[in-house]
Order: sequence, then C-alpha cells, then structure tokens
Amino acid sequence: MSVRAPYALREFVKMRPEVEAVLQHVGLRTWDLLLIDLEGNWVRDEFESEEIAEAVCRDLGVRMHRGWDDPRMSRRMNARDHWRDPSGQRRAL
Repeated sequence: MSVRAPYALREFVKMRPEVEAVLQHVGLRTWDLLLIDLEGNWVRDEFESEEIAEAVCRDLGVRMHRGWDDPRMSRRMNARDHWRDPSGQRRAL
C-alpha cells in the first residue's frame, strides 16, 4: 500500500532530529500515530487503519513502535516539561 504522509507529519520529520513513531489503537476504528523527536517534541495524527499508519511511517522513513513497550520511547516523550517551558508545546483546548 502506497500512502503519502500528511503535510504536518512530513514537515515535523523534515525539521527534527531522529524522529521515531509510536502507533496505538485508540478507538473502534482509529489508530493514533505519534511522531516524537529526541527533545520530546511531538506531533500526532489519526488514521483509519493500522496498515495506513504503517504506510505513512514507510513514506516518512521513520522507525515505528507498536504501543509503549519500549521504555526509551516513553522517556523520550516525557523529556520536556512543556508546561514549564515558555516555548513548550501545548494542546489546544
């Protein structure tokens, strides 16, 4: 399956060092793909199937992890305290 990654994910990978992905099943028909860089910055997108999310990772050329089994990825995700840093990433309310 050939899929082109969404623009936001493509730009994130282009501008950040050593991005890796975590794929998690979050709904009946929803898969969440998080891209995380070395500094703890991240971006996410939702996909209709696991296969589409995998194809996006292949298109981006990033390593994909299924779930949070690798403790290195959770440490990476929590590397920055976004609420204490004025330039920290926050979710829109």
